[in-house]
Amino acid sequence: MKNKKMILRLLASAAAILSIAVMFLGFRLRNGVTIRAGETEIPPHDVITYRQDDTRWANDTLGDSSFTMKSSGCLVSCIASAVSMESGTEMTPGELNKIFTKSNVYDKEGNVQWTAIDQMEGYAAQAYPRVSQQEIEQCLLTGHYPIVRVRVNAIGNFHYILIAGTEDGDYICMDPLKDELTRLSQYAGRVYAVRMVQVDA
Repeated sequence: MKNKKMILRLLASAAAILSIAVMFLGFRLRNGVTIRAGETEIPPHDVITYRQDDTRWANDTLGDSSFTMKSSGCLVSCIASAVSMESGTEMTPGELNKIFTKSNVYDKEGNVQWTAIDQMEGYAAQAYPRVSQQEIEQCLLTGHYPIVRVRVNAIGNFHYILIAGTEDGDYICMDPLKDELTRLSQYAGRVYAVRMVQVDA
């Protein structure tokens, strides 16, 4: 009888843990959209990659905030990559961060203000109202580079990566925390927001 009660307690505990895990996962994945690349191949070419923790700018702060490029510079690094590829002139995340700081692009928490970028001469920013495969691929086909918000390891903290093209039904991405190009499927193909910054070439 004691063994039976123990087994029942263990089963109840396991069920409770599983229920908590499912709720946690559901909470982490809310508002995300799972997308897969279409049939049209858009191969990436000469992708300029940057790491947010590069020692040349890792300790630079985002505007007047206490946040640094190393801790929170994924978005700026992605924008720098897009700007460099579109303009044909390399602009490092460190250089772009200085421009953004001077132009008051950041709020006090170090968050990028899209309207502030849009007001900068030579820059245009777009925050898409929804996540869709069509808009991402239209962006690529017109020579621009969509920046998407994902979760690290699919369920971790929010993180920004840049989509550089498509291959074998997957999106090829530049992740500012990795040395090599990645695939969107490595983040479970789940996207929480789409952004784009373009410059006058």
